[in-house]
Amino acid sequence: MNESRKQFEEYRDKIEQQKAEIQKRIIGLSGLIESLMICFYSHAERKLSPHLLIEGKVGKGKSATLDAFSKTISGATFSRIQFTPDLKPMDMVRIVEQHQDRTLEFHTGPLFSNLVLADEINRAHEKTRAALLEAMGERQVTIGKTSYPLDEPFFVMANENPVDVEGTFMLGAAQLDRFMMKIYSESLSEEEELTIASSHQEKDPTINKVISKEEVLEIREFIRNNITVSPEIRKDIIRVIRYLRPEGGVVNPDEFYLLPEGERGYLFLERGSKTRAFLKGRKHVNFSDIAALAFPILNHRLGFQHISNDVEKVKKAQEVIAAAVEKVLKDGARGI
Repeated sequence: MNESRKQFEEYRDKIEQQKAEIQKRIIGLSGLIESLMICFYSHAERKLSPHLLIEGKVGKGKSATLDAFSKTISGATFSRIQFTPDLKPMDMVRIVEQHQDRTLEFHTGPLFSNLVLADEINRAHEKTRAALLEAMGERQVTIGKTSYPLDEPFFVMANENPVDVEGTFMLGAAQLDRFMMKIYSESLSEEEELTIASSHQEKDPTINKVISKEEVLEIREFIRNNITVSPEIRKDIIRVIRYLRPEGGVVNPDEFYLLPEGERGYLFLERGSKTRAFLKGRKHVNFSDIAALAFPILNHRLGFQHISNDVEKVKKAQEVIAAAVEKVLKDGARGI
């Protein structure tokens, strides 16, 4: 076994160990765990950082999953920010402690963590949510005229309630575009719910640290440098995006738009496909990676003129993204 292949297997084994540790505490939610791994291990460069957005109601295990994940990483810090209408941007970047003698002491806020859960992000106002953008894109926080770099790895997993839930606001296009993927909370099977009910009679399992922060960054770099994307596959990625534009021939321009028509869609699709290929044991991307990730990476970048119902939006997004992928296949996609 050559050195590169040996390293490949060692890194994959580390991630499998992480999954096994998370599953000590988390029953089911395989889609969430896979999406978390793909986002977390995709490389972050040129102000393009992979973060994860989940839509679903409370009590679905999202916080517990990220908490368990953080505990598998030696030296990683985890924080949870509860987004509420009265949350201010400064509340996320610094904490003020007042002593008995009325002197003030400043501490770094919850954004200064490796893994941040932005809980119910769409309950806060636009200005507060916008404060996350610099941290997510630039991996730094600015207070006054001074910028403070955030410790690597830096990863945000946000969850939002459906917009028909009382007291929620819609995330703007620029905010949605910052997230690499948007997924929807999964339903558990009866067997999984029975397992959860039984496990709550026991003590919390011990989650072991199986990887270091330095190894996380090494794996990201390894995937970036060693998982290949052929020119044909890259062309297929671009074509999926172009077919989704109003002039692409897949959708009715009067009812649909790609929002915004920037570069993040196809860049995230390539980076995510590389990570998925790695997790599947391949050193190259094929079209199955593109097809599997097209919906979670692109669905929140689509807009519909005449649909206000969340369920209908998701259904329509699934239809048009599937149509774009199918059109690429019919045109002769490579690497299947």
